[in-house]
Amino acid sequence: MKKLSRLWRAFERAPGLAAIPAQWQQYCGSDYAVIQPFLKPTDMVAAAYPCHDCRVTGCTRDIIDCGDGQFLAVCRNSWHRRPEISMATGDRLLHQVNLSGFTRALAPPLGIRWQNPAVRADGTWAVGIACRRDMRGRPVFLVVLPAAARFRAAIERLLFDVPGPFVIVAPTNNHRTVEVQEHLQRRGLGFVALEDAVGLSDDRQFVALDPDGSPDQPLPTPVEDRPRTVREFTVRHKCKVKDIQVAASADEADYYKWLHGKIPDHYSTCIAIERVLRSGAPKPGKW
Repeated sequence: MKKLSRLWRAFERAPGLAAIPAQWQQYCGSDYAVIQPFLKPTDMVAAAYPCHDCRVTGCTRDIIDCGDGQFLAVCRNSWHRRPEISMATGDRLLHQVNLSGFTRALAPPLGIRWQNPAVRADGTWAVGIACRRDMRGRPVFLVVLPAAARFRAAIERLLFDVPGPFVIVAPTNNHRTVEVQEHLQRRGLGFVALEDAVGLSDDRQFVALDPDGSPDQPLPTPVEDRPRTVREFTVRHKCKVKDIQVAASADEADYYKWLHGKIPDHYSTCIAIERVLRSGAPKPGKW
């Protein structure tokens, strides 16, 4: 189990969730491989390139067009100039997070019945309906903004537009100020910071975390998503439904009750099945 602290912090550094690949690598560090499959090139071109090994904090390189689709990233630091970096055309294109695919992958560990993200305000998207027992039925909004003032304004806009309680998902707790917390408590709103809630399993799947990073009781998969989740699991791990039942010590009848939502999610059988689906391929003798 791995926490993804650098990834979630990177979301609040990339304006509009867009940056060139070199910037994403700089922001995310070892977490870059997690977000890379969700990055899509845009037609927007960057004017600067990060200067990774410069002694000057925040130094950037100028991008020089050499013709024939070749570019150079040139360090302008006269005191400690670094070697030029050769670039291709694609290296200077901003790559933006594909929120549709990304939020769909986050939905199971967050306990959300996913919907295709719909823009609601500045850096704010409606991403689904909460399925957790303590927040069931509430609309869920993802809010990703680099500045605390813009984040607070986005929350206030939601408070004005949405009459009842809802859930806010943010990358980190950085913008959760006293003023924001007062708004949350006054309206009974839920707040989920991805840095506390979602990590990466050993088989590189998003999984739920508890606040101090240890494996939590898994959040229930929405009933309507369970057939698809099982199907994708069996394909990915080249196993059968029977293997899931054996790994979870669940008989066939109880498995199908879980599949169709016929027994409560807090039953031990349901929890065992959810843990199997998050922990990886069933291995004989390992369960």
